[in-house]
Amino acid sequence: MPDVSPQPKSSGSGESQMSMTAARMQSTRLPKSGRFAPGTMLAGRYQIVGLLGKGGMGEVYRANDLTLDQDVALKLLPEGMGSNPAMLSRFHGEVRIARQVSHPNVCRVYDLGEVDGQMFLSMEYVDGEDLGSLLRRIGRLPGDKAAEVARKICAGLAAAHDKGVLHRDLKPANVMINGEGNVVIMDFGLAAVADQIEGQEIKAGTPAYMSPEQLAGREVTVRSDIYGLGLVIHEILTGKRPFDAKTLPELIAQQHQVDRISMSTTVKDLDPAVERVVMRCLAPDPKNRPASALAVAAALPGGDPLAAALAAGETPSPEMVAASGQSAVMRPIWAVVCGLVILCGAITAMALASTTRVMNRAPLELPPDALAYKAREVAAAAGYTEKPADTASGFLYDQDYLQFLTKLNNSPSRWSRIGVAQPPAVVYWFRQSPRIMNPLGDNSRVSLADPPALVSGMLTLQLDPKGRLYSLSAVPPQLDDPAAPPAAPVNWTALLASAGLDPARLKPATPKWTPATIADTRVAWEGTWPDWPEQPLRVEAASYRGRPVYFDLIGPWTRPERMQARAVSAAERATLVILLSFAVGMLLGAALLARYNFKRGRGDRSGANRVGSAVFLLFVALSIIGGEHSATAHEVARLLTSIAYALLFGAAIWVGYMALEPYVRRHWPRAIVSWTRLLAGGINDPLVGRDVLIGVALGVTWGVVTAVSHYTSLSAGPPSAAVLLQPLMGFRFALASILGVGPGSLIQLFVSFLLLFFLRMVLRKEWLAAVVFLAAFTGLQLVGTQSIVTDGALSFAVALTIYAAMTLFGFVTFVVAVYVNTVLVVLPLTLDFSVWYAGVALAPLVMVLAIGAYGMHAALAGRSLIQDDLL
Repeated sequence: MPDVSPQPKSSGSGESQMSMTAARMQSTRLPKSGRFAPGTMLAGRYQIVGLLGKGGMGEVYRANDLTLDQDVALKLLPEGMGSNPAMLSRFHGEVRIARQVSHPNVCRVYDLGEVDGQMFLSMEYVDGEDLGSLLRRIGRLPGDKAAEVARKICAGLAAAHDKGVLHRDLKPANVMINGEGNVVIMDFGLAAVADQIEGQEIKAGTPAYMSPEQLAGREVTVRSDIYGLGLVIHEILTGKRPFDAKTLPELIAQQHQVDRISMSTTVKDLDPAVERVVMRCLAPDPKNRPASALAVAAALPGGDPLAAALAAGETPSPEMVAASGQSAVMRPIWAVVCGLVILCGAITAMALASTTRVMNRAPLELPPDALAYKAREVAAAAGYTEKPADTASGFLYDQDYLQFLTKLNNSPSRWSRIGVAQPPAVVYWFRQSPRIMNPLGDNSRVSLADPPALVSGMLTLQLDPKGRLYSLSAVPPQLDDPAAPPAAPVNWTALLASAGLDPARLKPATPKWTPATIADTRVAWEGTWPDWPEQPLRVEAASYRGRPVYFDLIGPWTRPERMQARAVSAAERATLVILLSFAVGMLLGAALLARYNFKRGRGDRSGANRVGSAVFLLFVALSIIGGEHSATAHEVARLLTSIAYALLFGAAIWVGYMALEPYVRRHWPRAIVSWTRLLAGGINDPLVGRDVLIGVALGVTWGVVTAVSHYTSLSAGPPSAAVLLQPLMGFRFALASILGVGPGSLIQLFVSFLLLFFLRMVLRKEWLAAVVFLAAFTGLQLVGTQSIVTDGALSFAVALTIYAAMTLFGFVTFVVAVYVNTVLVVLPLTLDFSVWYAGVALAPLVMVLAIGAYGMHAALAGRSLIQDDLL
């Protein structure tokens, strides 16, 4: 059997001054014999200084590059092998592969040359001593120095793996330590691209440092190099190899008895964590080894490969980012503080909702089912007694009425009008049709205007919160029957009563408002609103062939929408232009950056695929949960449309991620540590939990700030009408709304980081980019505000915390904070548990508390909240 002892190969030896202990390392002597004597000139450029070493793959000389006036190492094939095609191919492969890897801990390869028919390559000359020689001379390295050397080996090996290159011959003899103490991985003579190794090439290497799967000829992967890495670290720490075998069968047997190895018996003060990671590297089954060299480095004490990469001016890989950062659990005291902020803030936001929201101030006494029943009663009273094939309903704000109240006076008491059902600030609408209603737009739900009312027999009603008629619109028959007898006059008194109006308090008037459909009779009345006698009321109505086709209660605020659009102020127009220009610029910039990164292989495609796929699946789920469905052929088209929109949004998020992620990884890598771990499946990672918990606390704080801003602005503007009313229609619509705000959080993340990146690129200084970012965000929030001082202070505070969340904590914290804030701002909330919508209004609170509880659980990693630091 062949001897499995390692044969050291060194590309350089000379004076070394690495300070391991107080003792000074002495230089080793150069080998004396070689093909070229000192002083020999090669290729008219390289002057031989001396032979550095010989090995199975050739000779290595130290030479002086006279062109650049620097020392280099020249590697030549053994004599007689220059004409061997296989050797030449391997030689070319070594150069080609080694040049793909550029890292301070990997020996740089410069170029290929030829002299007297012999090929040679020039590479970095490392003035030092190989690790194998050093260990034979001093035994083992002290713990702190051993960890430092091991981390640098991990960094160099990770750089090779990041390019898809496997070393396959990692051993102490192929690791150099120069005079400054830097570690350099040498000799890529056996290196190869991971997916190009097959056949007998699998077994190439030094048997003593080969993994079990290599020795068996099964495969060679990244985890095979990890096995060699574990052997090297074991030797660095203990001064000896873990396996003392003389024959190959003996070595194979020992490799499968790794549980018998005990490093602590050799090194008494060895950190148990170090021994655990080495034993994991030496696991016989590759699946049980660490997934990457960076994972090994992260497990070593004091390691920070991310900081090392940034110091070297490199862009860390996603795997390096995930392996870096903190791993310690959150202190219970801070978890409790965040929990209290979340709980108290959520309750505060719910308490303020009763004053700062139109929905909470409106008298929503009847649930949707009761209002639907009232609507059917009104329809029957109007003569529409046919059973419909389809119905739809919902709530909406009367924005014209709210604008009227805003301009009425400056007293906050004017908002008490919202609490009166008539005229209504919140309107219930109901539609019925003799056909299935299929929306034509991009919405999967029937709305007040989609599909348009074009089918004969379609009826649209609007009721106030008490179920009283507010407006009616019907589509008359498309085809008349000339032989039909004249219809009886419409009993307008019944409709007026359905609207809660007393005909005796109204006087006839000349009709002014025309219906959108044909009518043969038009009537009108004038009076005042029963619940607001100071404001004039006009009632317009029309009928066709004895059935009402139009009925509307008109106040001073009612606009003729078919004649004109609402006037847009100069400030609103300027804001729209700015936002549109900003959106177009961001889209174009993101697309160009994504294309640039994709072509150069710089983006995290795996992460982009995961995020894009998640958004795609979320949009499909939203169309299923929150959409209207019918057993018609149109359902297929609706499904395909939903998938198309889901693909569009998923692709947009994919493009944004590919555009943004490489630059964040380059300039703010710590901002995506927990994000990268989460995408890799680390849902219970303590760092992920910490960032989620902080994100929930920030989001709740922003929600409270928004509510306070609305509260202090009630004298100048109306309560918030930004709250979605769709959740009031039932649990599935509430669930769809809660999930539906998620993609918006991702979009805001990309927009904010892209803006910050562009500012940094243009302004060149990070602090100046931060100032402009804060000013831009604060300025946008103040457009159209009536309380510049108060809102300005609150907007700046929010902008400052947003910047901190982005740069200090990163993606996870920012996305969670934006999501939680959006949930608290746009979804129904209430502390009045007696109202019929209390269940759906509690759902956002439950979601926020659930996310916070998950974050706290993961951040604490099983630790009890009752710890000494709390007492």
